[in-house]
Amino acid sequence: MVSTLLLGALMLLPGISVSANACVERPHGYCKQLDIPLPITADTAVFDIPRVDNDIEAVSWAIYDATRTTIHGPGNIIKNTTTSETFNIHAQLCVPKSTKNGKHNILQIATHGVHYDSRYWDSEYKPENHSYVEAALKAGYSIFTYDRLGVGQSDKPDAYDVVQAPVELEILRQLTFMARNGSLYEFAGHAKPSIPSFKSLAAPHKVVHIGHSFGSFLTSAFIARYGPLTDGAIITGYLFTTQLASAGSTSFSVEYAATGNPPFNRSSGYVVAQRDGIQNIFFGGNPKTAFTPELLDYGISIKQPVPIGEFASAFSLLGNPGPSFRAPVQFLLPELDFYICRGDCRGLANMTELNATYPHATKIEVALQPNTGHALPLHNNATAGFQLIFDFFSRNGL
Repeated sequence: MVSTLLLGALMLLPGISVSANACVERPHGYCKQLDIPLPITADTAVFDIPRVDNDIEAVSWAIYDATRTTIHGPGNIIKNTTTSETFNIHAQLCVPKSTKNGKHNILQIATHGVHYDSRYWDSEYKPENHSYVEAALKAGYSIFTYDRLGVGQSDKPDAYDVVQAPVELEILRQLTFMARNGSLYEFAGHAKPSIPSFKSLAAPHKVVHIGHSFGSFLTSAFIARYGPLTDGAIITGYLFTTQLASAGSTSFSVEYAATGNPPFNRSSGYVVAQRDGIQNIFFGGNPKTAFTPELLDYGISIKQPVPIGEFASAFSLLGNPGPSFRAPVQFLLPELDFYICRGDCRGLANMTELNATYPHATKIEVALQPNTGHALPLHNNATAGFQLIFDFFSRNGL
């Protein structure tokens, strides 16, 4: 079997073994922490971008990145390269307790954006209201979340020449292959501790993808390039218009991650948003009704550094046509998303352009979540946004 061969190859990598940190019982399911070694080969580049080794250079990079004449594209490449390495990707696989509605056979693969890790999907603050993972389990879905390269408990390689969009897209592709051929579930079954719920898992019948922010950059590029590998997609916090990122990187209010508050164990080229930057990017709406001070504090407490190579290489993910995508997709836009829509997403979606981008999609829907900023789960009406996703899936046989 292909899955058995892949699992065996992963287990035989030098110095790496199948492992897990914990298995946790949830109100509606079980979750297992995994460390997955992924051999990745992808096209990368050396970009003409400034180095960042202190706070002054971090702010200077943000100004450089936001300058209107700065080249964001192939013209900023000094030379093309190839990255071929094995990266450790930290992940969480969750399966629901209830299998009555059959949605346990549908696996959601969720990809988070910049400034956070996979905890974006799984709030520890009032999870019954703000954890998308908990909501998905309650709805009967299996869900896989992971820390993208450079953040959380995944590997943190060079911020300039390694952690780039093509590498991260290939990571998503490899994880999807593992999900579809069953080797991801075999991997989870072998991981310690041994839990019966993970021992008997069969390969999911369907795999759907959900993204947020830069995770939606990746997800939209993934379904465009690898359409046959997905059965449906949810794109949150992303819409490809002239307003995308128009507020600029200075709105992040960054400092050098290695000496930030708090300091992070990162090398040159990693920056991290300060408190006002997190609010600028991720929170929106009426502060008396849209979110609470506690939600803002929690959003700040789980922030993560960003490797600046991601920003230099992000252009490769934008505006890709997807003629091979033949599944439903929902664009779920927070109404008052500052980073994506310059503070107002109403009326920005162009259905003609979306239909041209995904000409064979079985359904394209744009939904708006009222009184909500970029970080949909961290607002007071998060559960209503989650329900918009589940309703879309149900209407489309997912």
